[in-house]
Amino acid sequence: MAPAIVWFRRNLRLDDNVPLDAALRGHDSVVPVFVLDDHYLTADISPPRLRFLADSLGELEAGLAGKGSRLLFRKGPAGEALASLARETGADAVYSHLDHEPHGRELAREVETALSGQGTRLRLLPDLHLVPPASLLTEAGKPFTVYTPFSRRWREADKAAPVPGPVRVPTPPAVLDPAFPSIPMSRPRGFREKGAPANPPGGERAGLGLWDAFRARALRAYAGARDVPGIAGTSRLSPHLRFGTVGIRRLLSEARDVWKGSDAAGRASVDAFVGELAWREFYASILASFPRVLSESFRPEFERFPWVSGEEAEKRFAAWRDGRTGYPIVDAGMRQLAHEGWMHNRVRMVVASFLTKHLLLDWRRGEALFRERLADGDPASNNGGWQWSAGCGTDAQPFFRIFNPVLQGERYDPDGAYARRWVSELAAWKTAGKDLHAPWKAATPPAGYPPPVVDHAAARAAALAAFAAVRASR
Repeated sequence: MAPAIVWFRRNLRLDDNVPLDAALRGHDSVVPVFVLDDHYLTADISPPRLRFLADSLGELEAGLAGKGSRLLFRKGPAGEALASLARETGADAVYSHLDHEPHGRELAREVETALSGQGTRLRLLPDLHLVPPASLLTEAGKPFTVYTPFSRRWREADKAAPVPGPVRVPTPPAVLDPAFPSIPMSRPRGFREKGAPANPPGGERAGLGLWDAFRARALRAYAGARDVPGIAGTSRLSPHLRFGTVGIRRLLSEARDVWKGSDAAGRASVDAFVGELAWREFYASILASFPRVLSESFRPEFERFPWVSGEEAEKRFAAWRDGRTGYPIVDAGMRQLAHEGWMHNRVRMVVASFLTKHLLLDWRRGEALFRERLADGDPASNNGGWQWSAGCGTDAQPFFRIFNPVLQGERYDPDGAYARRWVSELAAWKTAGKDLHAPWKAATPPAGYPPPVVDHAAARAAALAAFAAVRASR
């Protein structure tokens, strides 16, 4: 029987891997491969994600070696690379996962065209989501654009159980020969640059380790702890979900097991965590149904919003980007992002709201910076979160709901643990209480820390006036 190629993309794991499982069930041997096409090194990936990818591929390579196989690396257009590999190995099928993002769909078409010309089948199977994006429709047969009814339907939908990881991965002897052609990925593997963020380690072991620790210590308290950035109250699994180093079916299955053994409070926390998985799938469905959101506001009227531009815009953006707005919770979040390639979700909402509603800067600038600096940077979730915060997205936070950064700090970082950790000017500052989140009001402000780049009340008034002008123009 001819072997099958298993094309790893955003499912860089052995456990709960549907394409790998299907290939092993249908063929006597498989050829695992990762193709580094130009998209990885240009628009789709930033240094933090490239490092995370490198870690994940290195572990996948080691994991396959432990199962009697190896991971091949190829560069170039995926269609050409896979067609060539199929000819070299005699493979009659290529297995991978469905990808509903615009680039993923385009890539699938290119690969299918390249393979069909030589009689090689392309089998794309659901592996990235619990429910295929854009598959749930309203009673009117249209995509859901509001989260709550989507989540109700999503929770009711059938979801597959995780599939077990393989005991062995049989691979043709010729492929196992070190002389078999494979192109080392010299740039991403071990890629590190001076001053790079200390972003989270990639790989299946790291992801499952995070999940196991979170499930044991924090899942039952998630509902109350998830909004407090100064404590370890979240899973920090977002980059692992982006690259598929942890299977989402595994998360749901084991979260349900915790739910069954929990009291009412614990069950509420598990439900809240599952709700976050639903948000991820909601935004994936939005992107699949409305790909224009990658470059346009979902609400067309916001394309007329009078965003600040010119020299003043650059001054404001630099202060926000560098974590020097004068508002501690905003600055802490931006400095955490620069250092770790990650930011707490509550703080992501606060800093996004601040950029768009206090500084009146286009949400696309913030989304682009997040893509540049995040180790996760999932296009659907990043875009959805930014448009929600800016008030221009589907089921968005209303524009007139403007987070007060002082009150957000007081409520979610009451002891200042988060602010003091990331804003060095505040670390040794002798103050407590409300002054910490409004340091310019203190009798002796912290040395070296800037005053507010904008006044909250004045910025709020300007934002509401701009929004009123947009509504009046409809």
